Amino acid sequence: MEKRIGTEESIRRILETPLGSRIMRPEYGSRLFELIDKNVDEEWVLNAISYTYEAIEKNEPNVKLKKVEILTADITSIKVTYEENGVENEMSLELTNVAA
Repeated sequence: MEKRIGTEESIRRILETPLGSRIMRPEYGSRLFELIDKNVDEEWVLNAISYTYEAIEKNEPNVKLKKVEILTADITSIKVTYEENGVENEMSLELTNVAA
């Protein structure tokens, strides 16, 4: 029997997996890989938010997304606020290979 990973780890895996890269689950993953090596501008931020919502809503049905923020200080990262079983949680994912 396969052990269920935690929600935060599940979200992290979803966002880090390029959409279409898993043969048996082609709809699993996100389009965030499309943003690698592109300049972080307003369009990039909007795409990153959209791709994050799209991937989590499709692949993690037990989670209700509350907010997705893109933080572009020294390191570009995604901050996800979500609700699961009535409890609000936050997690962050550092994005590498983006041109600030």
